[in-house]
Amino acid sequence: MTCGVSMARYDFSNAVKGDTFDGVLFTLTLNGVAIDLTGATIIMDLRLTKTGTSVERFTSVADEHITISATPTDGTFTFNDQIIDVDAADYFYDIQITFADDTVKTYIYGRWTVIQDVTYN
Repeated sequence: MTCGVSMARYDFSNAVKGDTFDGVLFTLTLNGVAIDLTGATIIMDLRLTKTGTSVERFTSVADEHITISATPTDGTFTFNDQIIDVDAADYFYDIQITFADDTVKTYIYGRWTVIQDVTYN
């Protein structure tokens, strides 16, 4: 998914609770030039309502859930492949980036539906 300077809506494909989500690669650009993510921190919260309590936080700290490219000047980061272990629901989310100079920007927002699995351990 490529996102220019304004906020872009991206709705994740449905995920099944307990299954491995395949991940998504994002590229951020401004006027066709990649946004430098050197020293940035990225967080993404899932919420049942836009102003409700965060149900789950995904972060780039230690590449835990989100990985900034090995070449951060290319403006790319990945929401990693991972097992989705949150309750089945229709969530709101956005992705907030805190840059090295402490500037905070939110470029991506959307919805994500997690479906209850029927076959599980």
